[in-house]
Amino acid sequence: MNALAILSASAAALALTPTPATVIDEVSAEADVQVEAEAAAQADTQIQADIAAQTEEEAVAAVEERVAARIVDLRAEADAVAAARATGEMPVQLVSWDGDFELMKASRRMRIWRSHIAYNLSVDAEGKATGCELTETFRMRRISDTLCEVLIAHHTFEPANDASGTPIAGEYSARIAYADVYERLN
Repeated sequence: MNALAILSASAAALALTPTPATVIDEVSAEADVQVEAEAAAQADTQIQADIAAQTEEEAVAAVEERVAARIVDLRAEADAVAAARATGEMPVQLVSWDGDFELMKASRRMRIWRSHIAYNLSVDAEGKATGCELTETFRMRRISDTLCEVLIAHHTFEPANDASGTPIAGEYSARIAYADVYERLN
């Protein structure tokens, strides 16, 4: 081996040997990366907490909206009953609704993406639903017809009565929230 080769190898070895300044710079860079990673993790945790709080607030708002809508429906129903009793008449009274599963099945099949459906049912003197009208229309008539078939088939009523107590035909109006149906099914 000649002297030039030995000097080159020694210079290369010295170049590969880290100096204290180089070691400090590398450690400092690793520490900076670690601090940035910890800061990102903290920010991510805060964002997740904010999202959870927002989701919780949205959930509370949705429940409050459903409760408020139900209160309005109950007040309207109570007002109708009170007005009818004042004249001696009794409006149509709902005995049962057993169509949650069928309503969800039909709605999913037809891809109905609404929060609720509101409807009016005509009820004969025997308490059977005979006609249906959705208060919010769909572009396709078959959707309204299918929903009305489900509503008519799964409502049971006590017929309206006139002042003398004789059963007469009447109307029943209601609103079904899909969120409530989903909760009852699960």
